[in-house]
Formats: sequence, C-alpha cells, structure tokens
Amino acid sequence: MEYGKLISDVLELFDHDYKYAEWNVVSEDILRDEDTPTEVLDKLYELDKTNLAVLRGIAAHPNTSPETLEVLSKDLNDAVRWGVAENANTPVKILESLAHDESDVIRYRVAQNKNTPASALEKLAADASEVVRSGVAANPGTAVNILEKLSEDKENSVRLSVAENTGVSASVLEKLARDIDDNVRAAVASNERNSEATFTVLARDGSGVVRENVAKNDKAPLNVLNALLNDDETSVRGAVAENPNTSLDLLEKLSKDVKQSIRTSVAGNSNASNDILRALSEDDDGYVRKAVARNEKTPDQVLARLAKDDDWRVCENVALNSSAPENVLEYLSGYNDAYIRKAVASNKSTPKEALLRLSQDEEWIVRENVVRNPNAPEEALLNLKNDKDWRVVKLVTKNPGISDEGLEKITADTGFRIKYKAYIALLKRAAK
Repeated sequence: MEYGKLISDVLELFDHDYKYAEWNVVSEDILRDEDTPTEVLDKLYELDKTNLAVLRGIAAHPNTSPETLEVLSKDLNDAVRWGVAENANTPVKILESLAHDESDVIRYRVAQNKNTPASALEKLAADASEVVRSGVAANPGTAVNILEKLSEDKENSVRLSVAENTGVSASVLEKLARDIDDNVRAAVASNERNSEATFTVLARDGSGVVRENVAKNDKAPLNVLNALLNDDETSVRGAVAENPNTSLDLLEKLSKDVKQSIRTSVAGNSNASNDILRALSEDDDGYVRKAVARNEKTPDQVLARLAKDDDWRVCENVALNSSAPENVLEYLSGYNDAYIRKAVASNKSTPKEALLRLSQDEEWIVRENVVRNPNAPEEALLNLKNDKDWRVVKLVTKNPGISDEGLEKITADTGFRIKYKAYIALLKRAAK
C-alpha cells in the first residue's frame, strides 16, 4: 500500500472505531509506540488536547511536528514543557527559548539535549542552579573549554557529570583523577578517554570502587590490569576477570581463585580458552557453571552436558546461549520449567519447528518470547495475533518476520488496538 492511502485509512479508523475502544488505553498505545507517525499524533492532539498525560506523551514523542512542539513549549504545565525540552527532535529555536524557562528542571533538560546550540550551553554553564550546570556538564556536545571550566565547579555533582562525559579531554580527566570526592574519581575511572598515566594513578587509588572501575574499563592497559591481579578487594579482581581485554595468562590464574564470584567472571569472559571453560563447567558452584553455560565460546559438547545439569539456572543459560546447537535447544524446548522454555523461545538460534510449538505453550511468558523472536515463523505470529493475553498480541506487528501480507490480514480481521498497530507497521515500511 502507498503511504498516503495508509494514512487515510488510519485516520478513518480513528473517526469510526476509536469510540468503541477504551480511549485511555488506545492513546497510551499510540504514545508508547515510537513508530506512530506525525499525522496520527496530530489527530490525537486534536481529539484529546486537554488530557495532561496525552500532552506530555506528545511533547516527548520523536515524531511530533515542530508546529505542535512550538505550541506545547508554551504550555503552563511543567511536565509538558519538560517533554519538549528533552525531545531529541525539538528545533533549536524552541530549545533556545526554553533555556530561559523559570523552572530549573526544564533548563536542565535543555542543557542535556543534543540539539541545544553551543551558545545556549555556554549561557547555561553559568546558571545559578547546580542541576542545570550538571546538565551542561553531561552533554557530549558541550565545548571542551566549557567542560574544563565546569571541572572546577564547587559542586560535586557538576564535576561528576564532567567526569562521566564521553567528550571530555584526557587532560581534564587527569586533573579530576585527583578530585577529593570518591564518586568523581570513580566516574573518571570508568571513562574510556583516560590516558595510560591516569589509569595508572587510579589503579593505586585508596578507594576500592575506583580501582574496580579501572579494572572494568575496556580501555585499561594490560599492565594496569596485571597490577590489579592481586588486589585485596574481591570486586577488583573480579572486574579484572570480567574485562574483555584481560589476557589468557591472567584468566588462567584467576580461574583458580578461591572466590566463586571471580571464577564466575572468568567463566563469562569471551577470552577464556576451551580448557578453562571445560574445567569451570565442572565447578562445584552453580553460578560458575551458569556463566560457562551462557558463554558463546563454550564448546558444543560442554553445552550439551550442561543442558542436563541438576541446577535449572544452568540449563536456562544454555537455552539463552545463541551458540547452543539446535539439537540441544530442541531438547530444552520440552523442559518442564517455563523459564527454560521461555529462554529457548527467545533464542535466535532455536529451530523454527520448536518456535512454532512454543507459540502454543500454556504460559504467556513463553508465547511472549516467541513473538519477540525475529526468527519466529509467520504462521506462529499470525496465530498469536488472537492470543488471549494482550502482552503477547501487541508485539506481533513489531516482529520483522511478519510480511506485508500478514500485516494486511491483521488490519482486516482483528480488533481496533492490534489493527491500529498493523497499520503503523505498514506505514513505517511504506515510508522507507
């Protein structure tokens, strides 16, 4: 169908059918769906412009028209203006106006918005409210010189936001690595823009949380991770074991740690060797075996054995593993525990025959995960459009596996709510 014809059909649907539905429920569907087109949002605004919840939802929706955003930016209710201020598609002119709003919460949202121009951010960086200044400090588009100035702010919350900013310079992070506040230093330790010298300084920090964040950081150099290998804090050693850049040599040492949490982290690391995974798959602790079961590098024969583990959580994690062999997933699809069948239903590697069978499962959480699975056969999806549970039904039209013909069938023979969703899915495809 052409976009124009689809829009005409949707708007006609509203004029004739919405009155038979529970309007509050329908409007909630519309506002929660990020694919709702501008024309439908305009129609909703026309029908329900006195409803605060509707106005708030329209204000924050990514497809709301600039004209409607302009009107809503002047609304007397803070919650509505807040929605406009945080909307990633709000035009610059409106954001510049809201940067002078009397509410510091609104100005804070403007300060965080990626579309806010540099001139407005510079003014907001000098705002009397620390909340607003922290918003500027958190914005990745804030100029380096402004971040440098805010790194000296008297308020911890502002400096913390600078430390978390992905656009901050390494020199500013080096300075904040010696901040008096533990939380600021911990935020620096998590930032990927640190220099090796800064990582080295933070690895010697007196706070265990700071050292733990260094150990978790994907950009931490190997020599820094090595220095933390024998840290007194279990959480720090565990973070080293979890880091995807930790060397095989370090993982082998950590795989023999007396602490279960550390062996668990090694078991989940994608760098763990087959030998390490085989050894840990026989660990006495269920959490360790559970991590082995979820690791996509675990050998097939180990996964097949763990699929019959005495601990159901281990079996569940095999069912969630996208590398699990089809015959293992087929076996687990008949497990008597609904949470394991749910895990199989969510796995993209599950055979279509198993997914079709699970689409008729007695438990709604299993059927819901089938309908979420992009590899679910269309036959299963069309059956689920009539499911007794709306939590299942509402996801049918979102599945990329359903064809245009399937969506057109839904527009012809189902209730208003799912019919509307099918139209929206068709509109999204037609707009491409």
